[in-house]
Amino acid sequence: MFIHRCERVGESLSIQFSNNNEANFSLFWLRDHSTDPSSLNPSTLQRDVETFSLPAVPGLKQFQVINNGAQLQIQWLDGDRVSEFDAHFLFNMACTPVDEPPYQLWASELQEQVPDFDFEQVTANDAAFLPVLESMEQYGLVTFSGMPSNMEATKKLLNQVGYIRDTVFGSLWDFSNNGAHSDSAYTSVGIGLHTDSTYTIDPPGLQLLHCLAFDGEGAFNQFADGFKVAQTIKSEDPAAYETLKRIKVPAHYIEPGIQLRGQHEVVREDINGLFEQICFNNFDRSPFMLSTSEQKAFYHAYGLFQRLINDPKFQVSFQLQPGRAVWFDNWRVLHARSAFSGFRHLAGGYTNREDYISKKLTLRGKTPWQE
Repeated sequence: MFIHRCERVGESLSIQFSNNNEANFSLFWLRDHSTDPSSLNPSTLQRDVETFSLPAVPGLKQFQVINNGAQLQIQWLDGDRVSEFDAHFLFNMACTPVDEPPYQLWASELQEQVPDFDFEQVTANDAAFLPVLESMEQYGLVTFSGMPSNMEATKKLLNQVGYIRDTVFGSLWDFSNNGAHSDSAYTSVGIGLHTDSTYTIDPPGLQLLHCLAFDGEGAFNQFADGFKVAQTIKSEDPAAYETLKRIKVPAHYIEPGIQLRGQHEVVREDINGLFEQICFNNFDRSPFMLSTSEQKAFYHAYGLFQRLINDPKFQVSFQLQPGRAVWFDNWRVLHARSAFSGFRHLAGGYTNREDYISKKLTLRGKTPWQE
């Protein structure tokens, strides 16, 4: 990407890029994003400029396109500071389309196509783990084969992303149907589709389940793409979709000495209108009251979401055996488990979403605004 033309228009610079896209950048925005060392710390990339002490229209001494259109150079009257902006940066700020999400919606057709990775290969080095992160970004669901049936392997896989998130269940946890906590995961009963930790202020980003031992029948894991369900509701019942975006649903987790409470919308969008987070757990939903009209709208929308995720056409299902693990995006993919008999021993843990994003960007060699 190159700058074809740049001219001043009032309080802005108007830029035409080599693909004929045009964008206006206010002088205030350009000064606020100045790249000179006194405005932007070159080591930390933190802003040092006192943004709101700047004049409404910063003084401009001169500007020019340099390096054959690769950069815009600006010299300010303010201390003769010089800013240089890469054409790619300016284009990404103003012209990069946001209508192409990084994720791919899926339903039951993913059953035979869930990305699967060999544990030894992807944990050999950081670079080998990038395809896992990119599949996670695309589908929110991956599996691993060839894992040793011990918690050291669980820890090694989680540490590929970052530190393991600590919770009331511990950091790296193992569980079986022994009733150790006040949670149905520690039983052999069936568990319906849900996202985890809706009772926390910041639900964990990613969850890993690693099968260490299983001697029994049942225990099939089901998964549904919450983004796909949300898109279906958005298309078929826009009013219900707006209700899911608007109403915060309270949730709780209670055991002796612990009371956790949180509240979240079922669907949250990012600043570009793309799906960002699904929070849905009817089992942990706390009592709450709404007005008569809002209550009716809530039960309709919430019930519609639950009916769709329970429709097999939106699900994939498989049975974890020793040596296999599943890793999924808890901000997107709902998970469930059928009832089982016998003994089942799993290990797992959570990682924060920001650590997953950080690892992905680092391995891609990009800063967030270059995505």
